[in-house]
Amino acid sequence: MTQTRLFNPCALLLVLLGLCFLVPPVFAGTLSPAVATDLLEAYELLENDETEEALARLNRLMSRRGEAMTEFDRASVLQIRGSAHVNLDDYESGLADFENAIAQGALPAEQTSRLRFNMAQLYFVTEQYEKSIEFFERWLAEDPEPTANTWFMLAGAHYQVGNFERSLDSIKSAMELTEEPDLRQYELKNVLLNELNRPVERIDLLKRMVTIWPDRLSFWRQLSSLYLEQDDQLKAFGALESAYLAGLIDEESDILVLSQFYSTFNNPYRGARLIEREMDEGRVERNVENLELLSQLWSQAREHREAIPVLREAARLSDTGQLSFRLGQALLATEDNARAEAAFEDAIDKGDMDDNILAEAWILLGNARFNQAGPGDRQQRRLADQAFAQAERFPVTRAQARDWRGYIKAIDDTESRQAMLEQEQSERLEAAAQERFLTACRAQQLAGTTLTEECRRVLEAAREADEGAF
Repeated sequence: MTQTRLFNPCALLLVLLGLCFLVPPVFAGTLSPAVATDLLEAYELLENDETEEALARLNRLMSRRGEAMTEFDRASVLQIRGSAHVNLDDYESGLADFENAIAQGALPAEQTSRLRFNMAQLYFVTEQYEKSIEFFERWLAEDPEPTANTWFMLAGAHYQVGNFERSLDSIKSAMELTEEPDLRQYELKNVLLNELNRPVERIDLLKRMVTIWPDRLSFWRQLSSLYLEQDDQLKAFGALESAYLAGLIDEESDILVLSQFYSTFNNPYRGARLIEREMDEGRVERNVENLELLSQLWSQAREHREAIPVLREAARLSDTGQLSFRLGQALLATEDNARAEAAFEDAIDKGDMDDNILAEAWILLGNARFNQAGPGDRQQRRLADQAFAQAERFPVTRAQARDWRGYIKAIDDTESRQAMLEQEQSERLEAAAQERFLTACRAQQLAGTTLTEECRRVLEAAREADEGAF
């Protein structure tokens, strides 16, 4: 696994530890007078920030006296020269001088211990973590009183080489020595618990972290994610909602996750209102995916009339027929059959739906058309039948489509039979009326009453019919 760099070593050197390698000219051993004079002058130059001049003088001293110096003289000069190198950011040269100073075996134990401590820090700064750990542990073996910062640096070194358990032990020691919560310590411990796959301990830690630093969104996110990993969705939701209510969340991804949590916990209405509000604020984009989610939340809340305009907008932006299909479903549910018909036609035209959805679209298109057919409206039913005929091509809707087509045919047949019966009855009634009129005209003729023109035509037609019969 690639390790994430947690530290800026130079920042640790200057800020965290306030490291200073300038050694005051007080020595437990005895310096030769000439060396002592040169060393004091070099030290004064260092104190006055004339580091380069001090280094030059120390180099001349080593060149001039070299092997003639006692081991204590040489160790003392190397110790001061190492400090000069470090102050000029030449850490490797500084380390070499310190190591050589210790190798002389002439320095007092306290100074040797301090040099090892400084070298441990320098090895960390130069990212030589194994060496840093080695010198820290040699220094700790001398029974010093390490500070919280020392334990923190040792924890960092162990982390960098993958010694997570030992790093965790060190950071715990650092935290025990720290009176006020230190953000860096908590963050490192959080990373270590993650590397060691200890989610329960990490949850406990993050719960403290969000209490101490409630304005850190990343901590709330991590806590929510951990709860999810532990299959505790309610607490995951609570952590994310707390961050939102605190005004920490303004990223679209977090808002969308939160809205879906509302849906999961049977409050899709609130989730829909959340997305709608954040769209108005401009933090959630009005794109196809987000509009589709919003429409789903409205539908789950059974707010179909709220879902319809959102679906209509999403369908207009979409290149596929899926959203138009869902729009048609919503319109059909509200009995807006004409608009549902248009939506299903749009879905079919756009396509890019699997066969099952396409088959369902043809069935529902047939429903929307059929619902608009009034009594005797064979043309509208014929349009519905055409849709059902398309649905009949698909196995998943074949039986249903056949039933609908059979039902439409039955209606048409019933209407045809009814029309024939009505026609026959109308013809019988007409014939009976004509017979009654003819009888009345004959009665008038026998009575010698003046006949109307219509009666004369009827009587003439009857006479011609009788003659034609023979």
